[in-house]
Amino acid sequence: MKFDDLLKELGEFGTYQKRLYVLLCIPTVSLGIQILVTVFTLGVPDHRCAVPGLDNDSYVIQGDQHAHAVNAAIPVATEGRQAYSSCLVYVAINSTSSGAVKYTNATRSCNRWVYDQGTFGSNIVTTFDWVCDRKLYKSHIQMMFMLGSLVSCAVLVPLSDMIGRKKIFMLGVVLHCVASLTVSFATGFAMLASLTFFNGLACAAIWMSGFVVGVELVGPSKRRLAGIIVEFFWSSANFFVVTAYVIRDWQRLQLVLSAPTVLFLTYYWLIPESPRWLISKKRYVMADAIMRHAAKVNKATLTSDLLTGSVLVNDRSEPLWSILTSPCLVTRSIIVFLNWFVCSLGYFGLGLNVASLGGSIYANSLIAGTTEFVSFIACLLLLDRTGRKYLHCVSMILGGICCTATILPVLYGAGDLNWLTILLALLGRGCVSASFAIVILYTSELFPTVLRNSVMASASICSRIGGVMSPYIANLALVIPGDLGRSVPLIIFGLSMVGAGSLALFLPETLNRNLPDSIEDAKKMRRISSKFDASRDNGHEEEVI
Repeated sequence: MKFDDLLKELGEFGTYQKRLYVLLCIPTVSLGIQILVTVFTLGVPDHRCAVPGLDNDSYVIQGDQHAHAVNAAIPVATEGRQAYSSCLVYVAINSTSSGAVKYTNATRSCNRWVYDQGTFGSNIVTTFDWVCDRKLYKSHIQMMFMLGSLVSCAVLVPLSDMIGRKKIFMLGVVLHCVASLTVSFATGFAMLASLTFFNGLACAAIWMSGFVVGVELVGPSKRRLAGIIVEFFWSSANFFVVTAYVIRDWQRLQLVLSAPTVLFLTYYWLIPESPRWLISKKRYVMADAIMRHAAKVNKATLTSDLLTGSVLVNDRSEPLWSILTSPCLVTRSIIVFLNWFVCSLGYFGLGLNVASLGGSIYANSLIAGTTEFVSFIACLLLLDRTGRKYLHCVSMILGGICCTATILPVLYGAGDLNWLTILLALLGRGCVSASFAIVILYTSELFPTVLRNSVMASASICSRIGGVMSPYIANLALVIPGDLGRSVPLIIFGLSMVGAGSLALFLPETLNRNLPDSIEDAKKMRRISSKFDASRDNGHEEEVI
């Protein structure tokens, strides 16, 4: 008897699983907030060099005398939307007898700046002057979060296959709580980079361990819900833009958004270990107690007795390199890992690129969140009709086309079609959001229980590599001037999405199939073209991708 059969007795998505699932989803809201809040705390407002010697200088021109001083000291900008240079001032000579300062045509780098306070108020960039020679500090900080997630996927998440999902989940919760709150008191780049790294470390541990626990306790016919509903919680982080709009001081904003993480410490008493993992480790007493409690909550009766070994199909965990025993699993893994890489590159890149699109950053973020919600609703409605494979491929390719097509309004719109650039970019964001949600669920169904968490961790490593690269691609507008700087990132994201989505057509469909428990189960998965073929599958051991 397989564990999925036991879940059918328990109830595939009963009251117990729903309660546990919602609990595991709630922290993902905070994880999303910590990533997306950097759009505002690290946003680069319009700025220019401050007039040397003018202590009360401001970005907004205060009058004719102020305008004269700015015109005399600051060169006119040669690129971008700003009127004056953001990095250079004219070299001053001795004051005249009248007290006026004379400037030469020679320029030098400035060491003081004034900022437009209208968009972000006081944020990290304006506090520490991360502009000009330090303009890439923004990308470095965003990269550190992704690097932390990458290290977590390589080190912490695989440990959950050995010591348990819950232990790694709680370790992530503690790190997330401490790092998120302490960021508010960061005093410089080194401290902020370190705390952001640990927050990224926590993010992957919480996300991957929580997701696997949720999926492993849900029956085959309800895994679609378990795989997609969590994305609504993640995407809801976009709507906390309202908080960023109201609170324009980055330290207070960070504290307000991080304070609820303390509540997650109570999860030590609220969530159990994964029964499927306990069975794989032959810890039947604990697994039986959890399942009996779940049955009581669900008002179900279990006819199988874990303590007597009636659930016998429980292969031990296998090392990741066991995939190498089959060419079909190797090919499948390469395609899956590439799709995770591209999904992450596109999703986080497009999310971090929202400030470079033009228009209101707050409105763009709200629209992006709404677009994501719509894409997830489409997933819920279509996943059981079209299957995982084709919906994922269509989302990837369509999203890639939307992103790549942004070059057209840039080249031929002469600035009048900026709304179309924003629309295409946000549609691309919605499509890649759907793809990311699908590929997570899809991967958990393509690989067996004995390898599932290790494969998910490896796929997430590939995802985080894409995430590490995404800030630098998203922020190309900092180094490439004009409209081209806004379009190049979108073209890179778009072409990569089209390529990865096309390769995913070679994967097998998993709709309405039991989760594979052993490597042999995964090898037997046939390349099925539709759910109707799946229902007629007679179990032939045809080894394909």
